Amino acid sequence: MSYRVAVWGATGMAGGELLRILANHPNLEVVCAVSRGSAGKPLWHDHPHLRLWYPEMVYSSPDEAMDIPTDLVFLALPHRGAWKVAVDYRERGVKVVDLSGDFRLKDPAQYARWYGEEHGAPAYLEQAVYGLPELHREDIASSSLVSGVGCNASCAILGLAPLASTGLVDSVRMELRVGSSEAGGSPSKGSHHPYRTRTMRVFEPFRHRHLAEVIQETGLPEDLFTMTMTAVEMVRGVQMLAQVTLKEPVKEAVLWKAYRKATEGRPFWNVCPARPSHLRLPDPRFVLGSNHCSVGFVLHEDGVRLLVVSALDNLMKGASGSAVQAANLMLGLEETSGLDGAPIYPA
Repeated sequence: MSYRVAVWGATGMAGGELLRILANHPNLEVVCAVSRGSAGKPLWHDHPHLRLWYPEMVYSSPDEAMDIPTDLVFLALPHRGAWKVAVDYRERGVKVVDLSGDFRLKDPAQYARWYGEEHGAPAYLEQAVYGLPELHREDIASSSLVSGVGCNASCAILGLAPLASTGLVDSVRMELRVGSSEAGGSPSKGSHHPYRTRTMRVFEPFRHRHLAEVIQETGLPEDLFTMTMTAVEMVRGVQMLAQVTLKEPVKEAVLWKAYRKATEGRPFWNVCPARPSHLRLPDPRFVLGSNHCSVGFVLHEDGVRLLVVSALDNLMKGASGSAVQAANLMLGLEETSGLDGAPIYPA
């Protein structure tokens, strides 16, 4: 079975990653790549690594794209720029996976708080399913509107959700170390290479808007969290370090049981083994180019203090990979279709 898909925001990094995944997907055919500013230009001018896979394809304008029959669309558009397109497609009966932040939060009041304005289509917030299949596989499979996931949020959620389910969490102090591709393709003083290289710059000391997703998806109260963001010398990748305090002392076996139960049957979510010790806590380098998230933890001898570390590729599991995984479920395909490539190492 083959399905026709469109990619909006196709000139960007997430859009390019979608096109890379879809180039070898056995069931999804890209029928148009959409860009307002580059309509009519060859796709491979922005994505030269894809020239052999899309030698003749040129970008379609938004108006042209709306006239092309599709079964599902991916919206890799800027925040606040996707909801109108999503609503238009849904009114036409087309399934939508939106990679932006426009449909991630269920509560309109929380959306206004974290994104600084009222939502343009609040009725659709309740309809949308948060697009992390590890937590919402069944709901995604029956949905026609799935949100994207924040890359930092998905790293934190997958690291902490098994622990949150135990009811033992008293406080969480997270630091997320992020690569430069998280900032997108438009350089600023903070993200432009000459200013960013060889740095370890703390750009958010306590709060980041992706924290709203972590609170929503783990069910833990906001006052338990701090979320520090640090820009480091990577292009791809996110690593979360969470210093967790538990409500009472526990044995390590309790934690192993919680993490193994949560990840069982989830093909892209894994727990690092206890040995060898230098591989117990994951490095983003070990998952780059893949749709995998790895999690590891170490419990202090007091049984109360815990370090949880998770790592993923922000353009894959943190964005386009999860989006394709969700699309597979929405269309009744094998969840891993087009996504079973191994990480690239060394990178």
